Amino acid sequence: MPSAVGDYRLVSRIGQGGQGEVHRAVTPAGAEVAVKLLHATLSDDDGARRRFFREVELARRVAPFCTARVLDVGVQDNQPYIVSEFVPGASLHHVVRQEGPRTGGGLARLAVATATALAAIHRAGVVHRDFKPGNVIMGPEGPVVIDFGISRALDHTVTHTGSMGTPGYMAPEQVASGQVGPAADVFSWGATMVYAATGQVAFRGDSVPVVLHALLYGTPDLSGVPDNLRPLIAKCLDKEPGNRPTAADLVRTLTGDDAPARTPAPDLPLPPTAHLPPTEQRTEQSTAQPTEQLPPSKRSRRPVLLGTAALVAAAAVLTAYILWPQNDPADPTQATTSTPRAGTTTPQTSTTLVPFGAPVGPPISVHTDDVRTIAIGRLGDTPISVTGSDDNTARVVDLANGTELPPTLTGHTKWVRSVAIGTLDNAPIALTGSDDGSAVIWNLDTHKRSGPPIDANQGGVKAVALGDLDGTPIAVTAGVDETARIWNLRTREQIAELTGHTGTVWAVALTRLDDIPVAVTTGDDSTIRVWNLRTARQIGAPITGHQGWVRSVAVGELDGKPIALTGGEDNTARIWDLSTGTQLGEPLTGHTSFVWAVALTQIGGKPVALTGSEDKTARAWDLTTGEPLGPPLTGHTECVWSVAFAELDGHPVAVTGSKDETIRLWRLA
Repeated sequence: MPSAVGDYRLVSRIGQGGQGEVHRAVTPAGAEVAVKLLHATLSDDDGARRRFFREVELARRVAPFCTARVLDVGVQDNQPYIVSEFVPGASLHHVVRQEGPRTGGGLARLAVATATALAAIHRAGVVHRDFKPGNVIMGPEGPVVIDFGISRALDHTVTHTGSMGTPGYMAPEQVASGQVGPAADVFSWGATMVYAATGQVAFRGDSVPVVLHALLYGTPDLSGVPDNLRPLIAKCLDKEPGNRPTAADLVRTLTGDDAPARTPAPDLPLPPTAHLPPTEQRTEQSTAQPTEQLPPSKRSRRPVLLGTAALVAAAAVLTAYILWPQNDPADPTQATTSTPRAGTTTPQTSTTLVPFGAPVGPPISVHTDDVRTIAIGRLGDTPISVTGSDDNTARVVDLANGTELPPTLTGHTKWVRSVAIGTLDNAPIALTGSDDGSAVIWNLDTHKRSGPPIDANQGGVKAVALGDLDGTPIAVTAGVDETARIWNLRTREQIAELTGHTGTVWAVALTRLDDIPVAVTTGDDSTIRVWNLRTARQIGAPITGHQGWVRSVAVGELDGKPIALTGGEDNTARIWDLSTGTQLGEPLTGHTSFVWAVALTQIGGKPVALTGSEDKTARAWDLTTGEPLGPPLTGHTECVWSVAFAELDGHPVAVTGSKDETIRLWRLA
């Protein structure tokens, strides 16, 4: 065992499992933390490393009141580690074994607290998969759920028990097929409550096969469970997942709140969104900090959508697509539109029909890990993408032939979460933001750093944008420290800080409202906020409507209205009038999981949106009707983290990046 990991001195080992071991440690300031180390035997296993760091992604999604907060991640001597909050206390398993079953009010409080935690975990889009007494810490401030090591992805590198859950607490479907959802966690919660109330497991046997047979075919032993809890726990332990209550149902029943659960929006065709009645000017003020009102609008009523910056961040969402208004010499960071990818699509003058969504060439494989973010531009006559990845690099790809233009942009020590491209003093540049907290400017002619890194956002940079502030070229970065920050690109000095979000800021885009340069930010506090870049003050109240984190944003204009398109963890994309803060039309629905990425453009004079999702698809939408342009773009084998638009051979194409480590192009017309 090493004596220290990073800045953390290891004190004692707390425990170990199939994936790694956990140590109590101390920071240089003397604070106690928990450090989880991937087993040395797995350090060279790329899949094991990816799953290990995936635990960070999942834990960070969950509300901090119900789990140990992740503080830091890193690699030392090729061994990855995760640093989290240290929660003093024994596990529920240990407490029951040492002190006996929980009873009365103590049992009731435990049931409510753990059900509430489970509901928060599911609300964050996470399935725990190993909810059991050993993963509930009886902390001084209440129970805390730990160990997201096998959440959402079964770990094939460990033992059968470690990778699939724990016998006695696994759902039947988890035993039978491994294909589980939130209902499996509810089953495990019920089995955990049986243990808490009786000191015995609900399904018993003298060997693992006997226990698994009991889970599949036996009846749980609820004799010892208090009468007031027995019916609810019996429902949780139903063999059929669809017959079990949800975690939210558990909370309502346990707390006596009989209000019906919120019904998800149906997957129906959307009404038109482009021709809506006028709405009133935004005047409501945020209570969080001083805000400004927008002056009366002087916008043109041209029915077009002018893309300025669709810069998307994520734990992933990170799309960075810049399409500044054309022919604007005053903008020193103006990005140019891309040129055709030769030899892969039919020329515009051809009468050959190419179906919507047809792949443009084979998948592009230049990264060795998730492709988190994409920006589109041009180097001379060469159309390019700049992509950021969990392999800690950014790479420049020639879209004409699908190959990397070396050398690779290296130097970040953690995942590259966001990319923007443009020009600075007539030189083409890329700006990258990383989980290492830095933002780096790269000269795309030389692929070398342009000056020192910007120490941008403590804890990690989730989003970056490039723009102009009254003649000064600027960057805006946002991240884990709950702020967005404005930087002078030439001096690397901070101009201002935008504060108001109460969680990680995941996305930022730049545009103008009348004559005011503004930033639009989104965060895990479920809000969208608009900021005057001159004064660093918020304009109007936070915009709300999404349920859960808002992970992506793009900005433009629709029917003369300045709009933002946002994607969230409620599986929807939504359109907002930025001058009033009101939603335009109904949400864009159809994705079956989180919308990680969004982009905006114009195709044939028609405003078009592009969305990418955890459901492994991308979708294109006609914003004048709210209808899909065609069927979903399918082919990725993992979630779609990033999306952008490009033009090849005179045809519009969608560009997508995925957890499957590939970049793909798709014909849209």
